[in-house]
Amino acid sequence: MKMVNYFPTSLPPMGWYFVDDISNTANVLSPEGRNCLFAYLDQVANSSILCFSADSAGCRGAACYLGFCKPHQSAGRFLASGEKFKSCEAYGEEFYRTIDARTAKRSYLMLSTLESMEDTAEVEVVNFWVKPLSLAGLLTLANFDSPKNDRVTIPFASGCQSMWTIPFREQLSDAPRATVGAMDPAMRKYVPADTLLFSLSTELLLAMVNNIEKSFATGSTWLAIGPSQG
Repeated sequence: MKMVNYFPTSLPPMGWYFVDDISNTANVLSPEGRNCLFAYLDQVANSSILCFSADSAGCRGAACYLGFCKPHQSAGRFLASGEKFKSCEAYGEEFYRTIDARTAKRSYLMLSTLESMEDTAEVEVVNFWVKPLSLAGLLTLANFDSPKNDRVTIPFASGCQSMWTIPFREQLSDAPRATVGAMDPAMRKYVPADTLLFSLSTELLLAMVNNIEKSFATGSTWLAIGPSQG
């Protein structure tokens, strides 16, 4: 992928797409217990296709963030007293009221590397797992064709939200923004310490790719540091 030539990734670029039927090769998470999708990142990076649905989303939070159900009534309490990510239950409840996850378009939502998915897949959101240097470049490129400097956000969000919910919702905007994620302490154990997440809609990604040749990305300053990072 052209983007990776200029902004190297720690894991292969991944994409999300909907389907009505799943193949026998898809990895359907067990509906029993808690199966954090980030525990399967390495498998996805190695060509496994992860499948989510209303019956199997990994955990109750993910089912909500992926658009298969509404937040549980005690979710705010868990966020405050369980995970201690909010100072009180009221703030936790407000957090869940403002998630605004878009309802899943079809029965199944799939996650795979871009190379592993079929050519017919309609990719909704793309994820780049990157080190800080590549992140700096992607942030700069995202703002290249805008008079403003707010094309990238870093919200407090669960890993699932930053990977899917927020960038998917950004499609509704006249000027879609990218999301820096993997800031959720609950999922950081599954990701290398020097790796962050840059997620965006396909629309914004295509615009960024089209801007590479006329941007800083092909200049000597960036070429000396970005593509050569270890």
